[in-house]
Amino acid sequence: MPMVNNEAFSRVLIDKALEASGWTLTDPRQVHLEYSTPNGRVDYLLKDALGRVLCVLEAKREDLDPYDAKEQARGYAENLNAPLVILSNGREHWFWNYERADQQDAYRIERLPSRNDLERVVS
Repeated sequence: MPMVNNEAFSRVLIDKALEASGWTLTDPRQVHLEYSTPNGRVDYLLKDALGRVLCVLEAKREDLDPYDAKEQARGYAENLNAPLVILSNGREHWFWNYERADQQDAYRIERLPSRNDLERVVS
């Protein structure tokens, strides 16, 4: 099977992974897609139960290493006061609680976290 070099394809996989973790993509109180900032466009904003931005999820094409977007995503997260970052190409996911002194780097995760998972991390 040829490699698909298209971020839209990765987003289909990311959408499915988010839904599998309990996120409702059509609910803007949970997920905001394509959020424009002065520094660029955030692919996904994941929100807590009160509607506050909890996590920036940066999507990359399947053939790119999502880890390479770490600093780009941190910039978005800092501007939006989001304490958490997820990097994904649809097949590989990285998680980073960049505000914590003991988490200097992102680490691989097997599945995308639920809203409850993210809320527990920041509480």
